[in-house]
Amino acid sequence: MSSELIGELGQVGLTIGQPRQRQMDDDGDKDVDLLSDVSSPHQSERKKPRYSNHKPKKFRSAWMMFDIFKDWLRPHASPEFATCIVCCRVIKAGKSELEKHATGKRHLRMLKIHKGGGQNSESKEASVENVENDSNSDSNFGGKVDHHCKGDSVDSSQNSADLLCEEPVISKAVVTRPAPHWKATAIVNGHVTKLDLNGYKGRYVILVFYCNDFSKVCSSEITALSDRLGEFRSLKTEIVACSTDSHLAHLVWVKTPRGEGGVANPKIPLLADPNHSIAKDYGVYLSEKGHALRSHFVIDRRGILRHMAVNDSLVGRGTDELLRLLYAFQCVDDTDEPLVADWTPNTMEDEEMPKKVP
Repeated sequence: MSSELIGELGQVGLTIGQPRQRQMDDDGDKDVDLLSDVSSPHQSERKKPRYSNHKPKKFRSAWMMFDIFKDWLRPHASPEFATCIVCCRVIKAGKSELEKHATGKRHLRMLKIHKGGGQNSESKEASVENVENDSNSDSNFGGKVDHHCKGDSVDSSQNSADLLCEEPVISKAVVTRPAPHWKATAIVNGHVTKLDLNGYKGRYVILVFYCNDFSKVCSSEITALSDRLGEFRSLKTEIVACSTDSHLAHLVWVKTPRGEGGVANPKIPLLADPNHSIAKDYGVYLSEKGHALRSHFVIDRRGILRHMAVNDSLVGRGTDELLRLLYAFQCVDDTDEPLVADWTPNTMEDEEMPKKVP
């Protein structure tokens, strides 16, 4: 092999073996990396993916006590979201997102109406139902937000798509049949406890569903029933109120004075149904709103459902009518005699009254 060929091969070998060849530029004072723009084919494989340490923000009940939030902020069944009861919106449960919503023009306008008392909370709910979502709530939810009124509760394991496509509710409540059983967390005399329908055997129970805490109509119903509970207990009857709010929301509500939209430690228990299971069993869950319809169910001493009534959410129920029905059912239990229309205890003669007082 000639010396010229060996020299050429040596130059080639040096070029291949050198990973980074440098040469001087025209001025002789800077070196340029010839392979600086060439990346290794395995370089991208060696890069480890970056994982975000970001955790979803969770709702805090203490926020409802802040002046900026207390008039409109309520919890959502999913801890990653919150609800505005004046705009009927679901919002991401970050403090910055809530503060942004609180300063929105539309929210401030609805809040002014809410405080002015021109509409009750249920009528406002209907008036804003078809208004477009503003960007500060839609962008956080990852899609179209269904306009739920307070307590648009869904199971926390559900994703956002499940909010918009609920299965139809099939009621298990049938008059003359055993009432659907329930066992849930409740607020009783300001304390968190568990209540079970089976614990009321031997007494009548009126299960009262209402739409949501801090509603004008609902507050008036709970306070009216609480104030007249003695009349019901004289008939050996207990009243249990239920909504789709969480027990934490109930706890805040019962500690709020009546003049500020609360119920101030009512005498009747407030049952929490954030997963909607009780409302669905009784056929009163309104999926497009996320809360129960205004309704009540009379359950007798044996656990048999004797009466049920469901109202539109804008109309409150009558306490006097509930008492009349109790008198009527207990009179029938004791006499086995049917009662005519518009019957009241005052229409019976003394000798016709039941011998046993339930």
